[in-house]
Amino acid sequence: MQSKAPSILIVGINFFPEPTGIGKYTAEMAFHLGQKNYEVKVVTGFPYYPTWKVFPGYKNLFFSTENINGVSVTRCPLYVPGSLSGLKRMMQDFSFFSTSLLYVVTLMLRRKRYNIIFVPSPSFMSGFVGSFYKFFNRKTKFVYHIQDLQVDAAEELGMIKNATLIKVLKKCEGFILKNASWVTTISTGMQKKIADKSVAIKNQCLFPNWVDFSQIFPKEVDIEKLCGLGFPLDKKMVFYSGAVGEKQGLEIILEVALKAIKELPELIFVISGSGPYATTLQQKAAAQKLSNLYFINLQPLDIFNELLNHAYVHLVIQKGKASDLLLPSKLTNIMAVGGLCIVTALPDTTLFDIVATNNLGLVIPPEDPASFWQAIITASTDTEKTNFLKNNARLFAEKNLKKEAVNIYLSPLNIALHCTNQYLCKNLQDVIF
Repeated sequence: MQSKAPSILIVGINFFPEPTGIGKYTAEMAFHLGQKNYEVKVVTGFPYYPTWKVFPGYKNLFFSTENINGVSVTRCPLYVPGSLSGLKRMMQDFSFFSTSLLYVVTLMLRRKRYNIIFVPSPSFMSGFVGSFYKFFNRKTKFVYHIQDLQVDAAEELGMIKNATLIKVLKKCEGFILKNASWVTTISTGMQKKIADKSVAIKNQCLFPNWVDFSQIFPKEVDIEKLCGLGFPLDKKMVFYSGAVGEKQGLEIILEVALKAIKELPELIFVISGSGPYATTLQQKAAAQKLSNLYFINLQPLDIFNELLNHAYVHLVIQKGKASDLLLPSKLTNIMAVGGLCIVTALPDTTLFDIVATNNLGLVIPPEDPASFWQAIITASTDTEKTNFLKNNARLFAEKNLKKEAVNIYLSPLNIALHCTNQYLCKNLQDVIF
């Protein structure tokens, strides 16, 4: 008799068709599991990231259900702020928590049971939905997957300044961590920060992000595909693509671009991204008359791959206080095409250790314009070093970041299904099924 396929309920605020960030990884995992005959149900919000506007074709007024690649996806209405602040982000998280919980309760009333409930964070409040579901379904394994240490980031980056509120949020986070069957995260640095929290976590393991090499890969650039993007193609492009927010500290690009106008006129700087803070950066750039700095929207995957291959230098930038609170997923794409990256990271953080130890790029201190400028000079003049770093990055990606190498899709879920609470997995790579 054939055994019933495992079932998984995914509750997360971000999902397909969002092109980047947490929604991209959650969607790829869900679709892959559906192809592997898992019964997959997704409860998510209406797509809004990274533009912070609800995507065209979605109304965000009522619950709606659709089937995407064989996966049942129910979208819950949520608040999408036009500008970001700590309070507005909390309001958004609470709105999705409320509507997703309401829908999950309806599933429970229909006596629908799942082997696993998988909750990616942010939004960390979604973890309460996982805790709630598990309380009434004791056999279900609750996997809480942390892509971004949201509460820690809000405190350390000053997004929430009220000490009492931070204390309450940490208590709430601790409750979720304590009730999760498994707590997973994307880097060893984040894993250590979670382990250091004053909470008794049952099980913890590493669940890293990956690269889809069928979509991101090295190639000869098709210049015609880039002609309509609005920047000169005969210059060397210094490229940043991703979220445009306060935690990235992208003002440093403006400082270096200003210096490059006279000293390295062959360079242009391109920021591809969107978000409430993008307008602020554009206004600052206009005030400084930065003729070598261009802003474009995030591009479809095929054009994005062309841009990755066209870039002369890639930027992976974040503020020092964000170190080990998040791991920029853009780095994996850069390495996949063998790109040269300049990375801002503090010593003894995961990002620093990965890039510096393996010679994958130029690592500089965060928020240090002088070091940033020197790295730009090195990238422009030291061909032997840059070729060495680019080759290392490509080989590292092929060995460690392919779906097959990372083995991320089924491993954490099989762990949750089959491992006992006494088993502690430090790294999913150590587990062979």
